[in-house]
Amino acid sequence: MLPGFLKYVVEIGVLYYFSYQFLRWVKGTPLFLPVRSLMVLFIAAGVSNLLTLGELRLFWRLCLFVYVGTMLLILQPELRRNYMNRLYHHVLLERHTNEEGRAKFIEDLALACQTLSRKRIGALVVLERTNSLRDFIQTGVLVDAFFSPELLFSIFLPDSPLHDGAVVVRENKIVAAGCILPLAEQVEARRKIGTRHRAGLGVTEQTDALAIVISEETGKISLAVHGRMAWDIEAGTLKRMLKILYRRL
Repeated sequence: MLPGFLKYVVEIGVLYYFSYQFLRWVKGTPLFLPVRSLMVLFIAAGVSNLLTLGELRLFWRLCLFVYVGTMLLILQPELRRNYMNRLYHHVLLERHTNEEGRAKFIEDLALACQTLSRKRIGALVVLERTNSLRDFIQTGVLVDAFFSPELLFSIFLPDSPLHDGAVVVRENKIVAAGCILPLAEQVEARRKIGTRHRAGLGVTEQTDALAIVISEETGKISLAVHGRMAWDIEAGTLKRMLKILYRRL
């Protein structure tokens, strides 16, 4: 238990801290002056408690009660409006930031795929959406790094130990590389496809992920979703499709 004097000091300190933070929050609004007055009453009540001034303590407590009740009645609409404005700006800013991040990620990814395609470097990139890819991530090597074209190149270079597996991306981060994916059970008979394409189709049969496959032989780009493959698409087409389909950010 704290000694009586120290207890009052701690109480006043805590009250002052929260009052100060609230004062900062309402600064620049009509609430500022009433809240500042309330802080003065809090300090006066705290000093009365500290000095054990019985009559003054009762008086300040009564003032606090009346003042807080009156301010809540008078300023209820302003409190609600101030809270909603700040909430709206916070959500709007966060959404705008996420949209900018998603657009830049798609731009970088499409550019990276175009370069890999031109150099005929095989690649398999899986984009997680609402279904978790945790089981597949655990089969590979954890990377947990923000996406960049340079990092993707380094993973899929022929001499990289991870180039044969899949890269799994969550939001705008490369979560893991060298991941093993299930192979598609049903493949179009008219096409003779390799392991990367079968794996891309396989993971999209079992989850709602998107899988980008770049052929090592031809350099062509394909995009798999829901067990179906859009074959031989241009980088510009890939970017447009990702803007529509990749809504995880």
